[in-house]
Amino acid sequence: MRIIKLIACVIVCLIFCSCTGAQAVDYDITDYLNSFTAMDFKTMYSFVKAPDGIDETAFIQKYNDIFTGLGVEQIVIENLSEPGETGEFAYTATYKTKEYGDFTNVFKLKTTLDKNECFVAWDYSLIFPEMEKGSRVRVQTLNAARGEIFAADGTILAANAYADTIYMDTSKVQNIASVTEAVCPIIGKTNTQVVQMFNDALEDEIQIVTLGAFFADELTDEQKQNILGVPGLGIDDKMYTPIRDYPLGEYAAHILGYTGYYEQDALPEGYTIYDKAGLSGLEAAYETQLRGADGKIIYIEDRWGSNIKTLYEVPLKQGEDLRLALKTELQKDAYNALRCYLEKGEMGAVVVMDASTGYVEAITSYPSYDNNLFTFGISDEVWESLTSSESKDPLFARATQGQYPPGSAFKPFTATAALEDGAISPETAFTGQINDNVWVPDDEGWYWKGITRIDDSAGSPLKLHNALVSSDNIFFAFAALKLGESPFMEYMQRIGMEQAVPFDLPVKKANLVKTTTQLDKWLLATMGYGQGELLVTPLQLASMYTAFANGTGDMLEPILVQKLCRQNGLEYDVVSEKQTSVWVENGVPSRSLNILQPILRDVIENGTGRAARISGVDIAGKTGTAEIGDDKSREISWFVAYWENQDYDRLVVVMVDTAAQEGAVKFDIAKELLDPQSHSDESEPEPDEEQ
Repeated sequence: MRIIKLIACVIVCLIFCSCTGAQAVDYDITDYLNSFTAMDFKTMYSFVKAPDGIDETAFIQKYNDIFTGLGVEQIVIENLSEPGETGEFAYTATYKTKEYGDFTNVFKLKTTLDKNECFVAWDYSLIFPEMEKGSRVRVQTLNAARGEIFAADGTILAANAYADTIYMDTSKVQNIASVTEAVCPIIGKTNTQVVQMFNDALEDEIQIVTLGAFFADELTDEQKQNILGVPGLGIDDKMYTPIRDYPLGEYAAHILGYTGYYEQDALPEGYTIYDKAGLSGLEAAYETQLRGADGKIIYIEDRWGSNIKTLYEVPLKQGEDLRLALKTELQKDAYNALRCYLEKGEMGAVVVMDASTGYVEAITSYPSYDNNLFTFGISDEVWESLTSSESKDPLFARATQGQYPPGSAFKPFTATAALEDGAISPETAFTGQINDNVWVPDDEGWYWKGITRIDDSAGSPLKLHNALVSSDNIFFAFAALKLGESPFMEYMQRIGMEQAVPFDLPVKKANLVKTTTQLDKWLLATMGYGQGELLVTPLQLASMYTAFANGTGDMLEPILVQKLCRQNGLEYDVVSEKQTSVWVENGVPSRSLNILQPILRDVIENGTGRAARISGVDIAGKTGTAEIGDDKSREISWFVAYWENQDYDRLVVVMVDTAAQEGAVKFDIAKELLDPQSHSDESEPEPDEEQ
């Protein structure tokens, strides 16, 4: 009996030893991990036992799709454990990417034996722990909506919209000949071209083909019915062709600009040739804010399309909306006034500001253009019409880019410089000799021709008041010479006459003297009455005149974009807001301001601005005219005027470029904008049909 028990014990020991020998199998996954870190997925597959349906091709494709999509540049394996009793390992794997950072996860890896050879029992969780059969890694871009642009009253000026897009659903086309017959006359393509598009789509297994895009209401009801009556044709206005829509068209084109595509050699960082961007106007000046920033999310999607784990996320930032100080009806009034009163071939600009805040309520240039022309890309024919010499350059923003001699509109600033220096006082009388409205200064070394004036309407003695009211050139040449070069130039530099006024759109800088010019007494004298080499934009002159119009002597920075706002879920947040800002402090000191204000009022009541008088409205201002061209056949004519004792400080600047002696239309234009009764929605002057 004891012998039987001993034999039994030996047998048990042998069995135990045999089992112990089997458990001592070498669970070696070194080759698997080495090929994994080398991203050699073909070799890696030779060390795995994959589930049914995952052959070598599918295995390699799965890894390539995910790791290429993520841009994995390196795989690092750390913390590899000893195998468990059943050959199970644990380790940490980090997928390093350039764009998305590192993806680090802890993995559990099981092995299986086949003829005493160790294989990895592969499943989807070895790519990411949360993955399973039917799941996949998705990389999704979250597109930010471009910010829109609004007027002060909430009118939308630049809107995100969709064109009416004629499309072909290749899966529903029954007769391609019926398709071509219906669409070719509308979309401007030949039958052959449309048939080729259809065949190419079938070959590439593309279901939807867009055939043409149109503005809303551009397609007639009859055209729409004909298109929708053909199987396989449809019209979409919500998805296929996003566009930027400018409801005001030519009324605000120079302000808003337009969007388009950069050329390959001009691409800014972060853009491709397929990215629309602002190319002019506010669309370009505020491109970064309007564009926003696309977001991105990388997640594991299960077989039912649900996000089961987010791996990486950058929230999108919607583009910021621009809220302008612009008043829609006033903007339309300003452009209509230019269009109505200027003849063919004449040009002009208008700026309307609230001089107490600096808000630009209207700013327009004539001629203008319809910025919607650029929506679908502009044809050579249309581009030629916009840029030909006969067109008078409608793309040119004269209010901000045009540099013009200010003429007599500049005289109040010459007067300020001379008053503040003590070179003249209100009682200073001109003492020179004037013959036939020509004065030849008796300054030592004067060898130039004399200073001329239009007439002697200022009377005698010639002093500041009657000289400004009658806009007498001789007195202001006299004042500039008495003041002298250094004080004159110092004051002009202080009030920005060698700068560009800060603004939301690019502005050409003012000019005092060209860099190649030697300043002499003749030039100083002519600068005194606003000519010489003086140049200024209409916007900058408006900003300078705020010193008078707001009664403080401070020249305000003009403000067009009042607020930047962004939609955040259900909230509409103000991102930033511009406050009234002084551009040139004490540009017209109080002593000079008190002297000049009554005179500028008298310019309108009894002087050169009489044509702009409006019953019941107190207005002050200044006229100005500068002859241009070698033959003096054209003139730049100005009128600057502002309300006094009204609800707020409206300031209007009108500049017209006309034939000589035709500049008086500036008064008609200004009165449309200065008359408080002329700004109802119904009161829009009709343009001359011939223009």
